[in-house]
Amino acid sequence: DKSRRAVEYTLYDKELRKAREALDEIEHSRNDEVDKLSQLDEEVRNMHEQIMAVQADQKTKTNALKRNQVYLKGLEKDKTTAMTHKTKLTLECKELEEQLQQGTELVAANKRELKKLNEEIAKVERELGDTVQPAYEEAKGTMVRMTNERDEARKQMEGLYAKQGRGKQFRSKKDRDAHLQTQVKELQAAKAEKEELLNGQRDKLSGLRKSVASEAKDVEKKRKDLQQKAKMLDELKRSVDEKKRLRNEMADSRKEQWRSISELSDKVTEAKEASRRALHDVKRSMPFATATGLDALKHIVVAEKLTVGVQYFGLVVENFDLTDQKYQTAVEVAAQNSLFHIIVDTDDTAARIMKRLEKEKLGRVTFLPLNQLKVDSVRYPESTDVAPLMEQCITFDPVVRRAMEHVFARKLLARSVDVAATWSTRSHLDAITLDGDLCSRKGALTGGFVDQEKSKLRAHYALKTAEEGLKELEKEHKEMKEKSTAVDQQVSNIMGEVQRLEAKHANLDHMMSRTEDEVSKLEKAIERHNKQVKQIEDDVPNTETQVTSFDGQIARLQEEMGTDLTSTLSDDEQALLDQLKATQTRLDGEIDQHTQVLEDATVKRQKLQSLLEDNLIMRRTELTESSSRSRPGASNANVSQAQMKEDLAQKKRELEEAAQTTDDVDRQLSEVKTTDEKLRAEIVAIKNELEKLKT
Repeated sequence: DKSRRAVEYTLYDKELRKAREALDEIEHSRNDEVDKLSQLDEEVRNMHEQIMAVQADQKTKTNALKRNQVYLKGLEKDKTTAMTHKTKLTLECKELEEQLQQGTELVAANKRELKKLNEEIAKVERELGDTVQPAYEEAKGTMVRMTNERDEARKQMEGLYAKQGRGKQFRSKKDRDAHLQTQVKELQAAKAEKEELLNGQRDKLSGLRKSVASEAKDVEKKRKDLQQKAKMLDELKRSVDEKKRLRNEMADSRKEQWRSISELSDKVTEAKEASRRALHDVKRSMPFATATGLDALKHIVVAEKLTVGVQYFGLVVENFDLTDQKYQTAVEVAAQNSLFHIIVDTDDTAARIMKRLEKEKLGRVTFLPLNQLKVDSVRYPESTDVAPLMEQCITFDPVVRRAMEHVFARKLLARSVDVAATWSTRSHLDAITLDGDLCSRKGALTGGFVDQEKSKLRAHYALKTAEEGLKELEKEHKEMKEKSTAVDQQVSNIMGEVQRLEAKHANLDHMMSRTEDEVSKLEKAIERHNKQVKQIEDDVPNTETQVTSFDGQIARLQEEMGTDLTSTLSDDEQALLDQLKATQTRLDGEIDQHTQVLEDATVKRQKLQSLLEDNLIMRRTELTESSSRSRPGASNANVSQAQMKEDLAQKKRELEEAAQTTDDVDRQLSEVKTTDEKLRAEIVAIKNELEKLKT
């Protein structure tokens, strides 16, 4: 019987060893399969993440390509505008150069003609001043002298005849003297009229000379004023050109800022979309009632005027950070839905918020009031296989330590499931592995596959990253908008300054035109007054001669008064009468002969004066004005060479700036086209990579 039992034992032991070997082999196979499945799962997860990353990159590149295409269209439009402006300036410079060349030739021709005119004018003036005018003055003086002598002789003869006739006309000396006295009075009255006329002529002559002097001073003053205004006009023109150049630079800068703002707006839109998706993932990872309550909390905190960081601390998940991403699964399994509990300072604060949630039917949330949480002290095992999860995996603010202890204090981080099972039983603490396998202190085991796509922590960190990126972009967008607004204001101010300067320029130009008209009127008035002075100077001697003649007649009549009344002349008077007759006859003949001489001198003088004033001097004035006038805004025929050169230099500077702008736009366009080609190539590569990953 003993031998039989020994044989049975041997047989059973052999079968047991075989069974154990088979079980070990099966276990090894299972473990290999589990490892393979884990590896495949990891590869699938990595592949999915790669696909998501590639798709996100593809979307980013596509949006960048769209922005680049919009920028490309803008640059092409800018290039067209720049080329049009450059071509216009080139044509204007060419036209100005041609006008300048023609003007130079015209100025040279004018100088030659002006030189010839000056020589001819000098010749005519010499002839007029040295020969013709003296001959005319001499002939005229001789004619006036002979005429006066003849008239005086005639008047004396008439006086003698009248004296002879009065001897027969009057019966008594008294009647004759009375008649003579009457004639003396009449002659004195006529003399008084002539003297009054003479005084009037002299006063008018004096007034005209004063007017000419005053008008000459006014002309000189207005010419100086014109010179000052011309300088001011040049300064205003330079200021306007400088302001316009600054305005163009600011406008170009504003265009760049607008493009940057447009790009930032697109990026902000993308960030908002990413934030919205992340928020959707976070809400999907929690119960609907909790998500509704959390949405309402933001408004309730503001409405209740709770101080964030003092009374309201937010979600548990918002109050700690992982020390390493490898602890993400373990921390999430340890906390479970406690991640979405709300930390507040007191139960009073929690009651206020809960009352609002209940009143407005805004969902349900769990609060962790720091003053009511009871956390027992925990003694952690001293082993290298396990570690306190709260100390090892997360960091947090000491203010919320009680809430963190409430959630994580009784959690251990274990190396493996076996270690977790051993230490959870020994220490009466929950033990979690890095893979998320949980061994409860009550004996329950929880484990299996953990879908990282549905991870609460991952969704929260994605939302946090998206919101931080969105805030940064919105801040940058706001700063760029402020800068753009400032530049817009500067451009508006410069435009207002340009309009003000242009209005001032136009007003000053109008004032110069009016002053030039006044100068022209004054010069014409001076010329007219000089002619009047000449005429009066010619009339005064005749009037003086008439006054002298009246004096002679009055003296003769007064001499006759008191003499004897006789009907015949005395011998002396008869001799004087015969002499006067002979003188009159002689003077009449001389006057007839000298009249032709005076007419010839007058005709020759008038011809030379007409040639000088109506032809030569007028032409010289036209040539002088054409060569020297430099007021901006005048017609092309009157614009000076200096002004045309200045305009040409300004246009060349503008052409250089336009060429530089065109080159910059070409360079930017080349860079943008290169970027466009690069983005298209990258998108094609991304599509190929995506197809490769999907297959």
